[in-house]
Amino acid sequence: MKKLYTFLFILSAGFAYAQPGDDYADLREHVEILASDEMEGRETGTKGEQMAADYISKQFKLAGLTPKGDGKSFLQEFDVLAGKFYGKNNSLIVKGESLQAGADFYALEFSGNGKVSGKLESVGYGIVSPDEGVNDYEGKKKLEGKIFVIETATPINGNNPHSVIAQFTDLRHKAKIAAERGAAAVVFINSGENKDTPIPDYTRRIQALDIPVIFTTKTKQIKKALCKNATVATELIADERKGYNVIGYMDNEAENTVVIGAHYDHLGYGAFGSLHTGKEPEVHNGADDNASGVSVMIELAKSLKNNEQTNDLNYLFIGFSGEEMGLLGSNYYVSSPTIPLEEINYMLNMDMVGRIKNRTLTVQGTGTSPAWGNLIVKATPQDWSLNIESHESGMAPTDITSFYLKDIPVLSFFSGTHSDYHKPADDPEKLNYYGMSQVHDFIYAIILASQSEDKLAFQKTKDSQQQGRQRFNVTLGVMPNYGYSGDGMKIDGVSEGKAADKAGFKPDDIIVKMGDYEVKDIYQYMDALGKFGKGDKTKIVVEREGEEVELEVEF
Repeated sequence: MKKLYTFLFILSAGFAYAQPGDDYADLREHVEILASDEMEGRETGTKGEQMAADYISKQFKLAGLTPKGDGKSFLQEFDVLAGKFYGKNNSLIVKGESLQAGADFYALEFSGNGKVSGKLESVGYGIVSPDEGVNDYEGKKKLEGKIFVIETATPINGNNPHSVIAQFTDLRHKAKIAAERGAAAVVFINSGENKDTPIPDYTRRIQALDIPVIFTTKTKQIKKALCKNATVATELIADERKGYNVIGYMDNEAENTVVIGAHYDHLGYGAFGSLHTGKEPEVHNGADDNASGVSVMIELAKSLKNNEQTNDLNYLFIGFSGEEMGLLGSNYYVSSPTIPLEEINYMLNMDMVGRIKNRTLTVQGTGTSPAWGNLIVKATPQDWSLNIESHESGMAPTDITSFYLKDIPVLSFFSGTHSDYHKPADDPEKLNYYGMSQVHDFIYAIILASQSEDKLAFQKTKDSQQQGRQRFNVTLGVMPNYGYSGDGMKIDGVSEGKAADKAGFKPDDIIVKMGDYEVKDIYQYMDALGKFGKGDKTKIVVEREGEEVELEVEF
C-alpha cells in the first residue's frame, strides 16, 4: 500500500501491523472513488455497477492478478431480475366501472399474464386443510371459469400466528389451489383487521401461475359485485439485467486456493432494502457497505503478491455483485465456479469493515473449521488494540453463506452496524481508515498462519439446519448489534417512528425477554419476533445500564 504502513514487527509471529498516524492513502482513495456520486450507488445491473466493476478490474490488473471470469475477462456475467413493470394491459372492471391499476389494484409477483372475464365467486379464505377440518371449497359447484375472490387472512383471529392454520396464509399457495379448482383469475381482498396489505416483491424469482392474480383495496366494491361479471387483465414485464462478479487470480501453482471476497454492489438511488425516509430518491453511496470491504480486498491482493511467504497457496479475489438483492453473485459463482470448488481451502469475506468502534471486530464463521480458533490466536499479538467477537455460525446475511453451503470453511469480518446503514449518509468521510488497515493486517496474518496448515477441515455449525429465511408478520424497528456476544440481543440503533421508538427503546438496550419468550441471542430474538402479529401487544424486558426495564410494545 502506498504510504499505508509504518511497521511494528512482531517477532513471535512475523506479522506487521499498522500504527496510528499513517495516512492510509490507498484505502481512502478506493473508498472515495467507489462511493462517489458518479458511481450512483453501484446498484446491480446499472451503469454505476459497470463503472465500479471496471475500477476493480483495473486494480486487480495493477496488483498483478490474472483474469478468472468468463473467457479471458475479469468479469463473470449472471442474470438479474431487477423487478417487473406494468405493461399496457392491466385492468380490473367491476360492474362496468374501471379501477385504476397501481392504485386500486395491482398484480402480485406470481401472477400470470392474460385477460379473462367471468363471474366473481367468493371462496372465503381459500384454504383446504383436511387435517384441520377446513375446506373453503366444500359445497361450491360449477367453479370452472369464474374469478375467485379470496380473503388474504385466516378464519381464526384474522392472521393470528398461533392459529393452527396460519401456515396456509401464503397467497401463492391459495392462488395455486384456486387455479387447480378451475379459477380463471384470483382477486385477493383484505377484510381482516390483523392482516397487512400484501406488497408485491417483483425482484423475487418465483414461478408465475397460469392465471392473473391481483390484490385490490376495493373490498366493499368487490363484495357488492359477487356473482356479477368482472374482467381482470394483467401484464407484468420482467426487468432482466446483467450483473457482474469481478474475479482475479494469483496462481502460485499450489494445490489449494484461498477465496478472498467482498461485495461491491449497493442500493443505487434507494432500491432493495433502503432505510431512507426522504420523499425524493438520493444516491446511496455505500462507503462502509461495502466500499470498505472492497478497498481492503484490493490491498490484500497487493500485499499477497509482494510477499513470497504466501506462495504456498493460490488466491482467488472476487468482487461480488447482487449481494444486496440476495447473495446473487456469490450464489452464481458457487454454481458456476471458475476453479473447481474442491480446490478451495477456505473463503474469507469483508462486509462493512469501515467503522471500527469500541475497538471491536466481529468475525463470523469461526465454527466452520476446527482450525480457525488456533489460526486466529496465532494471528493476534497480545498487544493488538482490537477485540475479536467471534460467532461460530457459517450462516449469515452475507456472501460467506453461499460458500458455507458448499462445505467450505469461511470467515467474514464486520465492524458493526450504524445509524447510516442503507441510507444516503453512508459516506467516505465517516470511515475509520486506521481501523480498516488493522482489519487488513489481521486477515493477512490469518493467511500467513494458514500456510503451515494442511487443507482446513470443514465442519457444520449448530444452526446449519435452519430452513430458509424466517418470515415475520411484524417488525420491532431495531438494529441488532451483531458484534455483541453476551446474553440477550443488544440494540445498536432504533428506527424513528417504529414500535420500539414509540415504546422508548434506546441504543445499547439488551432485550432479554419478549412476552413469555426468553431471549438469549439474536436467533432466539428472531424466533420470538415470529410469534407476534400486527396489533399484538406485549411487554419486553431490556437490560439498561445494569437495571431491568419493562417496556410495553404494540406491533
